[in-house]
Amino acid sequence: MTLSTDLLMSLFIVYGYWIVFTAILLDNAGLPIPGELMLVALGAVARAGHLDVVVGLAVATTAALVGDSLGYWLGRLGGRRMLARFGRRPWFAPGHLSVVLGRFVVGARVLVAPLAGVAHMPFARFLAVDAVGCLVWASAFILIGYASELSLEVMHQGLRLLGVAVLGVLAAGIASSVILRALAARRRRAAA
Repeated sequence: MTLSTDLLMSLFIVYGYWIVFTAILLDNAGLPIPGELMLVALGAVARAGHLDVVVGLAVATTAALVGDSLGYWLGRLGGRRMLARFGRRPWFAPGHLSVVLGRFVVGARVLVAPLAGVAHMPFARFLAVDAVGCLVWASAFILIGYASELSLEVMHQGLRLLGVAVLGVLAAGIASSVILRALAARRRRAAA
């Protein structure tokens, strides 16, 4: 069964806030979800009058803060032990500017929050600085979508490509898991 672009677009319009929240949260968790594309799509759909841009901004900012807070606490509670296991010491302690600007760098966005936790940056300070970064980041991409006058047809095409990408990532993940398990079983048999 293939999903039509009309169905994808209608799902985005109906569940847009939940889709954006989930995508931004997963993007911050390090999954290959295009958070920026979701924010641009939100801006375009809001311009067409289907979603409220202020509510969308609040949802996106909250999702980014929740994801980053989880990363911070993972780093704070277990990051040093994990690094010690590999014989490494933290080589980077993020400061205020790197927390804010790190949001705009895809790989850094995932690492800055846990590194802030490992470095024992006070949580209240991290949360305040990260809130600024999340708000600026979400605002920038939502405004790009809102101002770009993307047509809903372009959004249809983008959502269709997103659906194909998500299916590709899922298929690659499943295939990798199957291959890794088969290789592990082969190694066990060879060792026995």
